[in-house]
Amino acid sequence: MNFLKRHLTLIIPLLALLFSLQSYLLIERAIFVKEDKLLQSYSILIASNKEIVLDQMQEINPEIKSIKSIDTNSLLKRLQDFNDEQNLTLIQKELPYFYSIKLESFPNQKQLEALENDIKKLPYIIKIETFAKTHNQVYNLLYFIKKIIIVFAALLAIFSLLLMMRQVQIWRFEHQKRMQIMDLLGAKAWMKHKILFKLAFYDSFIASCVITLGSFYSSTHPSTQKFFELLGIQNNIFHIKDDFILLTSFAISISLLSVLFVVFSQKRV
Repeated sequence: MNFLKRHLTLIIPLLALLFSLQSYLLIERAIFVKEDKLLQSYSILIASNKEIVLDQMQEINPEIKSIKSIDTNSLLKRLQDFNDEQNLTLIQKELPYFYSIKLESFPNQKQLEALENDIKKLPYIIKIETFAKTHNQVYNLLYFIKKIIIVFAALLAIFSLLLMMRQVQIWRFEHQKRMQIMDLLGAKAWMKHKILFKLAFYDSFIASCVITLGSFYSSTHPSTQKFFELLGIQNNIFHIKDDFILLTSFAISISLLSVLFVVFSQKRV
């Protein structure tokens, strides 16, 4: 019972820390996929007095990925029933060139405003429509979700680290006599505290395995897949192998740093 209690007191804060990191990774990937899908459907419309090519626009702003001419024949067909051919010819001559612009990445509010201002400076541009209101609502929502996750993860990380260092201190007191004997025998510092590093290493590995198994279960569960489908996220945001390596490395590093911090702080005291 004491053995289980001794290990759980470090594993539990580690689980909380790794859970917050895993949640952040999943949300970040989900938002990236969502932004990519929004980018594919998002376009800026412009009306110009003359024909425009991609190179011209990229000189203005390199974030412009493509520019596509919009066919005005459908508009002329709608007017065909109300105008004769002569009027239609005149209307066609007066119609400006319409283009749809695609971007390299999903822009934030400042980038969108800067892009709009850059395009407006061109003398042959008649009108530009960025759909800023709708775009900003979507972007602000995604940005708010990111901020909430970061704040939540940061707070959870702070509390977890405090609990971890507290547990390492308890381990140190439990093995204090052994360390004192090794000190009298002239053992080096890392040998005296070897037991603390071993306990931290094993518990870190166990915690990362638990979180990885939980992620694997979630990735295969039908309700999780259905939830992401409802959000329009078809890509698999669970990278089990890569996340296991990342989580294990992170857990071991944090645990060992906690041990080092306790060891050196006790030395100063």
